[in-house]
Amino acid sequence: MRPTPFGLAFGEIAQRFPAIAEALQQDGAAPVDRDRFVLLEPVGRLLREIVPNDAGADALEAHVLLLHHAFLHWSGAGRVYQIGEQALRRAVSGKQITTQLPQPALYLQLPELRVWGAPNSAAPPEPLDGMFVSAAAAPGGVGVLAIFGLRPDRPGFSAVGIEGRADADDPGNTEIEVAAARDDGSPPFGPTLAGGSAAGLYSVANAGELLLLTGRLLSLLPPDAPALEMAGALEHVVQVD
Repeated sequence: MRPTPFGLAFGEIAQRFPAIAEALQQDGAAPVDRDRFVLLEPVGRLLREIVPNDAGADALEAHVLLLHHAFLHWSGAGRVYQIGEQALRRAVSGKQITTQLPQPALYLQLPELRVWGAPNSAAPPEPLDGMFVSAAAAPGGVGVLAIFGLRPDRPGFSAVGIEGRADADDPGNTEIEVAAARDDGSPPFGPTLAGGSAAGLYSVANAGELLLLTGRLLSLLPPDAPALEMAGALEHVVQVD
């Protein structure tokens, strides 16, 4: 199993999640409600331990977002859907899209070094490792946290969060709430790196394309495929070929 951002960043912290789950139950809050989640006492205590003292508001929000997605992933049984090369090609060229999840939360792990994008307009392109996906508070929506730049020689990674849904009136179309059109009119997922076409690479050029790729990949997931269970593991793999 290829390392995941959850395993790298939350392998030890996950032992604190049962206390958060108990606090959520006592509070009567839905796990997807991030505003209620961050007010829980065990969440606040954990954030004080992992967020640097001199962190600004943006850094704090980034930690909250990552912690919330990690908790949802853990509470959803840690399903990791490993997307194969053929499945990725079908998603890029296909038309089906959905925001229905086979699990309340999951991680879509893309083929290594196949999809690239810039976490923000000022950053250089990085490989997209995958996306944490969970049901959003709004009906029919999903919350996505994309993980860029996950590699062995780097101590951390970049993360981009977005929420959206497939078009309720025409779910077979490619319409989503966040615009995926490129300024230059080129098709979605076309490589923006030099030599990308020859190397068989894809790119996500904006937040809409990221959401579009997520929705297309979700449409390919088997609804009841068994996961590869490993004793004591926090995550369990489902192959999507």
